[in-house]
Amino acid sequence: MQPDKLILPNGILIKQHVIQSLQLYWLNHSLVIEALPIIALDKNIKISLPLKLISVKLPSWASFVGINGELLIPQELISEGGATNTQPIWAQVDWFMAVFLMLEAWHERLWEERNGPIHSYSFRLKGWDDRVWAHAWVNRIGLFLREWAAHQAGKKSDELFGALPRAKVLMTHDVDALEKTLAIRVKQSAFIGFNALKQLAYGNIKTSLQHTGRAAKFLFGRDNWWQFDRLLQSEAQAKISSVFHFHADPRRKSLKRWIFDPNYDIQQPRVKVLIRRLHSLGHTIGLHPGFDSWNNPEAMAAQKQSLESTGSGDVLACRQHWLRFSWERTWSTQERAGFASDTTLMFNDRPGFRNATALCWKPWNAELADRHQLTAQPTVVMDSHLYDYQQIEDAERRTELDKWLTEITDVQGSAAVLWHPHTLARDYGWSDGFSDLLHILTRRSTA
Repeated sequence: MQPDKLILPNGILIKQHVIQSLQLYWLNHSLVIEALPIIALDKNIKISLPLKLISVKLPSWASFVGINGELLIPQELISEGGATNTQPIWAQVDWFMAVFLMLEAWHERLWEERNGPIHSYSFRLKGWDDRVWAHAWVNRIGLFLREWAAHQAGKKSDELFGALPRAKVLMTHDVDALEKTLAIRVKQSAFIGFNALKQLAYGNIKTSLQHTGRAAKFLFGRDNWWQFDRLLQSEAQAKISSVFHFHADPRRKSLKRWIFDPNYDIQQPRVKVLIRRLHSLGHTIGLHPGFDSWNNPEAMAAQKQSLESTGSGDVLACRQHWLRFSWERTWSTQERAGFASDTTLMFNDRPGFRNATALCWKPWNAELADRHQLTAQPTVVMDSHLYDYQQIEDAERRTELDKWLTEITDVQGSAAVLWHPHTLARDYGWSDGFSDLLHILTRRSTA
């Protein structure tokens, strides 16, 4: 086996990057965090795959920032024997390293180097400790460090650092379809049919028949997928401004692009009017780059230019179509194409915190040993998680949505959610879920 090329930065760079990335927890008081007596591990620490986590019990004065009074960190950060002296384990953890490894998903980056990109399918990470995706552990460590510094100073954390900013949830929409095309009929009905067979294999005959009926309806129905008036009215009532990502690839359709990419023309008058309307209402227009553009800066830049020609204003935000993503290539590609922010970081097949984080930050560029210029924001949950990948009832769906948004609120973090506009059509029947999402956001006032 060839030696891994992915090299951890030295302790000074890790510390600087973590303190900058979690700045919201200490605002202009970074020196107080730098002065904490946090041990520094050797930068040559051996990262083991798959990722495994170990729990650390917090001191009583900070137990409330953990889950059941504990934080989870990669197992490499604690020796097999646990505490090696009279100090508690929490005092023997390199917390800056713990944040860096999870914030930058270092284990997943190493997996990619050895096996190629998983793009955004969690099931490809074999043997992974999926507890890492259940909570914003990075944010919780930031809160712990804030409490630790306040405890040492004999003050309350708000007294030392000031009040925390409110949590923020960014509503986003990937405009994958404007009408029901042949390609969409075939793709989605096949996906629903696959779920029907899966349910049949599990012995769920009733559910399987429901899926079969839905697949037939999807294949042959003639529903209206232009749902923007309805969507905008709902968001206006909830006082929410969103990011709309449009596909704008000017290249001629190949068979692969016909199958995987949206099939509308960004230069159609109706679409251009829509984009200008969204822009005038204060929504942000972003790009939804083509399926094969995740590592192609020239193609991505051409798509950006095509979208800007519609009257969208400067297009600086993006999310990759099908969440096609590589830790090594995609953010660098987006930067070269002229983007300033990205919300691709999530999983296609499950909700959760892919890098254990609810935070806007400038990711680490391993090739340059420096921070990216682009700002990344994780996306935590999308419509298809709740309807396609999880076979749950309406009440469970509301509980699931509330669970993820509660975690963002509890850590005063920042993350995005995604709902596709065309799923408000009757073919999908996902509009109730969207209404539930708006209701939760309004109740929490995080949007």
